[in-house]
Amino acid sequence: MTFVKKSVKEEIAGKWDISSQTYDSHHGHAIKSGVEAEAWKKLFKNNFPKGKLEILDVGCGTGELSILLSQMGHHVTGIDLSEKMMEKGKLKARSKGLDITFLKGDAEDPSFEDGSFDVVFNRHLLWTLPNPERALSSWQRILKEGGYAVIVDGVWDDRSLDTRTRRFISNVATMLLERKNPWEHYYSEQIKEHLPNVGGTPSERAHGYLDSAGFGEINCVNLRHIRDIQKKYMPVRQRICYNYDYYLIHGKK
Repeated sequence: MTFVKKSVKEEIAGKWDISSQTYDSHHGHAIKSGVEAEAWKKLFKNNFPKGKLEILDVGCGTGELSILLSQMGHHVTGIDLSEKMMEKGKLKARSKGLDITFLKGDAEDPSFEDGSFDVVFNRHLLWTLPNPERALSSWQRILKEGGYAVIVDGVWDDRSLDTRTRRFISNVATMLLERKNPWEHYYSEQIKEHLPNVGGTPSERAHGYLDSAGFGEINCVNLRHIRDIQKKYMPVRQRICYNYDYYLIHGKK
């Protein structure tokens, strides 16, 4: 079966609609400790422009980092294909008294005017985009002059035997202990064929996307320290496969 762009993104949105029910229960998705929250805040202060910012969180999911950025005093808009993921974000923001705008939107073609934002931010997004080059060009367009595109990403599956073995053991342990099937939320093989970064995005490739889209002053920060904080608070069965490369990279318009 041949998928057109619309059906690919419909299946992607559908998978995340399903995942919305348990997404925030996973370490590495939700922020599970005050230590981790402070580490993210310090990271953003050091790698975002100064002052109160207009930030677009692309692929915002349940709004976990949208909320953190809003608590830091920024005005945040989040977009996602999955409305059910964003419903979780709306509830969390409302419970904390935060004014965050959540809109259904396509990360590759966000429908905002040129020069709308100081920062376009995303976390764990590039791997799920069929057309990452198009996305970076769109983010460049909607940024103000001097604005930043900020990407948090990693390599989730380097296809090595070690990584695959660790993931299998972790999934089996989850299935036995939690009575959940961790494989059921995986993308179909047909969808994966459309995703150039399905196993994660190496920092060198992310650098290339930024460079090709016309960003300058590109800088990459290793996030091993945040990964290690997350590992301290997660069950052993999750720690088994939680050793991937993790980074923040940003470029300036």
